[in-house]
Amino acid sequence: MSYRTVSKTYAISDLPFTSVSSDELLSGELNAEIEKRIKAVIRDEAPIHEWLLIKRVINSFALYKAGSRIKTHMDAILKELKLNALTDKSGTVYWKAKQKPADYNVYRLFGAYDLTCRDVLYVPDIEIANAAASIAAKEALAYEDLARQTAALMGYTRMGTNVAAGMKRGIAYAVKTKRISVKSGKYVN
Repeated sequence: MSYRTVSKTYAISDLPFTSVSSDELLSGELNAEIEKRIKAVIRDEAPIHEWLLIKRVINSFALYKAGSRIKTHMDAILKELKLNALTDKSGTVYWKAKQKPADYNVYRLFGAYDLTCRDVLYVPDIEIANAAASIAAKEALAYEDLARQTAALMGYTRMGTNVAAGMKRGIAYAVKTKRISVKSGKYVN
């Protein structure tokens, strides 16, 4: 029996928009609101890569760069929240409290808005693995074909360096977690 996957459209959290300066964000006075927004993003978008989570939150405060001071501040808040986080080759990924990575069989595709387009650097390995398993369930493919078709399925039209590296991470994760296997040089589910 093959590993079954589910395709969904990526939906972003609808956070309130508040314009603040970086000094106001770093003052500590907004920490409760930052925590509230972090929890909302995790509720709506988990599993979510740490950098994308930070980007979503700071963008909601009309800040568009996470310099070292903001990143340090956000890291401290995230650490204080004691969230469900796992690290994979892509970085730290935050999960809902009740989500179980071992059981997660979803891969999310771009929606109608550019905001749902995630840079491949911020797509958790498990989602790429699940997309690869979906492709491999249909036919046995050589690595290059599986990587190209997985990238296309996920909405990446060009196989540049970052996309190729993301597909390599995800396919390796799929093999490691037995979502797909290699038989006679072909990847199968």
